[in-house]
Amino acid sequence: TIEVHMARFTGFDEVFSALYVDFDNIYTRFLEIDPEAARAFGSVPYRWVRWIENHALRILYGEGVRRRILKRMCYLNPQRYQEYRNPFIRSAFQVVDCPPLTTRGKTSTDIHLVMDCMDDLSHSTHFDEFIILSGDADFTPLLIRLQEHARRTLVLSVGYSSPAYTAAASWRIREDWFLQQALRDERADDDDQPVPVVHTPPVASVAPITSGVPGGPMSAITPAPSAARTAQAAPTATGVDDEDEGPSPGNAW
Repeated sequence: TIEVHMARFTGFDEVFSALYVDFDNIYTRFLEIDPEAARAFGSVPYRWVRWIENHALRILYGEGVRRRILKRMCYLNPQRYQEYRNPFIRSAFQVVDCPPLTTRGKTSTDIHLVMDCMDDLSHSTHFDEFIILSGDADFTPLLIRLQEHARRTLVLSVGYSSPAYTAAASWRIREDWFLQQALRDERADDDDQPVPVVHTPPVASVAPITSGVPGGPMSAITPAPSAARTAQAAPTATGVDDEDEGPSPGNAW
């Protein structure tokens, strides 16, 4: 049974989560599918973290529950992905450098991630969820062990993943939803961009106008809605928080 905590000041029920990102695994697989999405994953992690925090809560826990990701870990190879290190640090991640240890490029990401998860099982903060972003089937025994401790496990794997790996997870974050909603849709988010100001040239002579007449005060030009708001208002095929349909087969969000 997943323990739900009552927030002291807000009145919301809260789920405490820990997030572990196998950066090399997720980035390289996204790079094969959509290079722009891969760059978005590495450059603006705070956006998809926000998506994970708010996504599918009603499907998993019902109304009035929010997710708090209290621990954020990222494991990456600094020799190849140094440019993405600072964006993760600015998004409140602890970044663990995992350089190659062999001539074949093998890193220590898997063992670092497993040791951190096992340590966090006895953390003073009782983590209800362990969210692992990796498609590495080597983590299958870890998922089974976390399940034995009555912790919910959520995984994101890109591309093919072992059936044993996905079966060992409590829930699988759907790759297509993450790609479309957490990465692609955010590219059109112009809330972070300055709003262009349109200057109208002065008119030499203007005849008196009244309200309701075309061009009058009541027909002033209204700025077009941003792409993000348009996308939010229009129904999409992916369906954010698609509670009506429920989780898809394979325990996917």
